[in-house]
Amino acid sequence: MEELPHQQPTKTVTMTMVDACWDYKGRPAVRASSGGWFSAARILSVELNERLTTLGIAVNLVTYLTATMHLGSAASANAVTNFLGASFMLCLLGGFVADTYLGRYLTIAIFTAVQAAGMGILTISTAAPGLRPPPCSDPTGASASCVPPNGTQLGVLYLGLYLTALGTGGLKSSVSGFGSDQFDESDPAERTRMAHFFSWFFFFISIGSLLAVTVLVYVQDHLGRRWGYGACVAAILVGLLVFLAGTRSYRFKKLVGSPLTQIAAVTAAAWRKRALPLPADPAELYDAGEDVVKGKHKMPHTKQCRI
Repeated sequence: MEELPHQQPTKTVTMTMVDACWDYKGRPAVRASSGGWFSAARILSVELNERLTTLGIAVNLVTYLTATMHLGSAASANAVTNFLGASFMLCLLGGFVADTYLGRYLTIAIFTAVQAAGMGILTISTAAPGLRPPPCSDPTGASASCVPPNGTQLGVLYLGLYLTALGTGGLKSSVSGFGSDQFDESDPAERTRMAHFFSWFFFFISIGSLLAVTVLVYVQDHLGRRWGYGACVAAILVGLLVFLAGTRSYRFKKLVGSPLTQIAAVTAAAWRKRALPLPADPAELYDAGEDVVKGKHKMPHTKQCRI
């Protein structure tokens, strides 16, 4: 009787999926091959360049506007505060776009490119002689001897500044959130890594700020502002390439809508229904929908905001 050949037992490979996370193709994310520090480190590089760029512009922009562009001290200081204010206020726009339409990954990629474009325009503005007014005829810098900038020169300068502010606003609203998406909060080990991620996140913010007020300012003052701004453009582009290179390993979460939209919807509904009579049973005020079925906590109604 012929003996059957010995067969090796087959090994079954089980893949653990991460709840509510998907890969770049829309498939459930595999825990072992997605997210974690490998992906989060790439995202931190984007935040480093954002800090380096924003502070690198703001820290000595007044000097450039007064000495080179021949603007007054008040106008120069106002331009700097407007730039910084726009950078922070545009975070609301970036967060709304990320939560409602694009998602955090696309928002970071697009607004990083916008920031690079703004810095590129600033580099050209500081390098091209035709985009700056001629030097003052009086070495002491008397205002009567200085030619003010024309509309084109100011337009190119402000275009570069506010494109950079737009890119910064989009990045600020999404970088930390997308970084935390790379860790599963339900897993104890990954929850610990998430806490460490935020520590490193603020560390990179501090490093970027330190480099901006030391190395970058030194380059601008001793080698020329165009070299400092050009270095920022190169750093942003390298950071963008590093970020895009990790696309296959990122964990993505589905859009849940912006909290601003939900707040606006509740406010509008409350205003429209302000004159309706209240039901005798307060339980009728609750929406017995999916959230109630799942047993989520219901907030008690109060008379605090009642008209």
